Amino acid sequence: MEPATGPVAAAAVEPFWLPRHLSPARPVAPARGRAGRETWLVLVSSCLLAALLYRHAWRYPTTDHMGVWGDADEYSWFLSWVPFALGHGLNPLHSIYVGFPKGINLMWNTSALLPSLLVSPLTLLGGPVLSYNVLMTAAPALSTTFAYIAFRRWAAPAPSVVGGLVFGFSPAVASQSVGHLAQVVLMSVPLVLVLLDRLLVVQQGPWWRDGLLLGLLAWAQLLTGEEVLAMEAVAALIGVLVLLAINHRRVVLPRLRHAASGLVLGGAVFAVLSAPFLAYQYLGPGRVQDTHPYNVYVTDLLNFFLPTNMTQLSPRWAQLVPWAPPAPGLAHFTGNGSEEGAYIGIPLLVLLVISLIVARRRKATWVALAVAAGTALLSMGPTLHFAGHVSSSQHGLPVPLPDDYLQRLPLFHNLLPDRFALVMFFGVGFVLALGLTELLGRRARWPAKGAGWGLSVLGLAAIAPVVNFPYVASPSLAAFTTGWACPHPAAPASRPGAPPTVLVLPATDELNLRWQAEAGFCYTMPSATGMTGTNSAYTPSDVLLTVGTPGAPLPAITPALRREVAAEIQAMGVSEVIVSPWQWSVPIMTAAGQAQLVSWVTSLLGEPPAQNGSTYMWAHLPPASAI
Repeated sequence: MEPATGPVAAAAVEPFWLPRHLSPARPVAPARGRAGRETWLVLVSSCLLAALLYRHAWRYPTTDHMGVWGDADEYSWFLSWVPFALGHGLNPLHSIYVGFPKGINLMWNTSALLPSLLVSPLTLLGGPVLSYNVLMTAAPALSTTFAYIAFRRWAAPAPSVVGGLVFGFSPAVASQSVGHLAQVVLMSVPLVLVLLDRLLVVQQGPWWRDGLLLGLLAWAQLLTGEEVLAMEAVAALIGVLVLLAINHRRVVLPRLRHAASGLVLGGAVFAVLSAPFLAYQYLGPGRVQDTHPYNVYVTDLLNFFLPTNMTQLSPRWAQLVPWAPPAPGLAHFTGNGSEEGAYIGIPLLVLLVISLIVARRRKATWVALAVAAGTALLSMGPTLHFAGHVSSSQHGLPVPLPDDYLQRLPLFHNLLPDRFALVMFFGVGFVLALGLTELLGRRARWPAKGAGWGLSVLGLAAIAPVVNFPYVASPSLAAFTTGWACPHPAAPASRPGAPPTVLVLPATDELNLRWQAEAGFCYTMPSATGMTGTNSAYTPSDVLLTVGTPGAPLPAITPALRREVAAEIQAMGVSEVIVSPWQWSVPIMTAAGQAQLVSWVTSLLGEPPAQNGSTYMWAHLPPASAI
């Protein structure tokens, strides 16, 4: 970030550890009409690229969703809940329709409240799967476009496009796109950079306007994804501290009042708007802590250099790590595939080094480098992971990494460290945009220009997502969408006017959430696998919440088990039981597994089910004393 030219800028004195004569100049901004045309071209091109990447899901966009089954079905529930709750006068921040009777606190979930509200008309018209596909396709395209807009404040058009693509279509975004909507909606990251630059450096507009916009942006991100907001705050703090370090106090002090006024106003706006939501999260029902295991979802050191199966150019030899336990392969990083997205690749790493050399005199380079390096280090978690090996004092590395200290803070210990890679790629793209601007400038020679373009093409190709991006063909089920599973002529006697509570087995299937949403929330469920804080009223040993889990044998029906099941049905208020259908595209339950589960429930309840296609329902449960 460079201050505007003028007497104050001329008086700047850089610290001794930085290259001398850092250039304060910025590229000449294009005319407004030309800038608008460039931005629209980037937006349209990015949308086409995203649509091409997710093309398989767009063949049947109302039933097939990109990614894999599981978390995407959970987001179908989130996208449906907001319009349903608002349309029925219910609290959108809490729901007893899952985890009944206790319910869940949606502020403790990645419920994407603001995006859900914005696409509510589309959800009501075309269903939650369509809304999910629209948001997931728009996210990388908008991230690329907004990053381009931000980088154009310092870089030329073509380098800004390269930097935007590195950020918007990074391996981190590709990995999270298998089912994590809240983690790929990253448009606020470049907007934070623009607003901080206006407040702290340029200071050409009124401080109250930029402060107000910053507060509104932070509030919008809170209701989109708290985790991304927290990572943005950490990255912004790193960048601001470096900006202060590379500027002499004679540059900082004249700008202090303007900057402080805007930041204070932004903080006040955010506090006022966010207070009801944060109060409900931390003071309301269903508070959750320690939602993830410690030191598991982190970036392995090798992940920066070696690709995973989420990138197109991922040769077999690159995935053979002979010293990784317990057998060769990158699959032995801790965590899972959706959390292994820090791959930068050799071409981009080489281009990064060149960019740092050629753009070393620009202050923005050091700010961008600090953000990239700082978030990369934080993504590695509390201790070093190398090829699946976790370092500790027993392995000769007793010194903790910076994230160990970050996770000790009350508001940060629930962050998944590896997701800092999402912000890391913004810093990487920023450095590349600055370096390529120097390499491809008018004064640069053709060998330098050729090297810049060549490394850019190789680097983008190396991190490009898989051409055949995964998708799930999971059509809606007639039993849940036509009303067969929700005849309900009368409400439960214990809860007049309330929907019945239906136990959908197996309760470990996240498709249950999508089916409930598509059924119009005509019943409540005692379980909601995948959501944070659900099932907390019950123990993992509860029979009905674990029966039918793939790979687990069905328990023998004994008098003791019957008594336990009767107590669970009474405690959860279950009035109907449904065994969900098996599907070839979602292999959580095979046809044989479903047949065994139907037989087990029939023996337990003592009566046969009604059948609709491959869905089975027991609509009239015997009294608890008869089970």
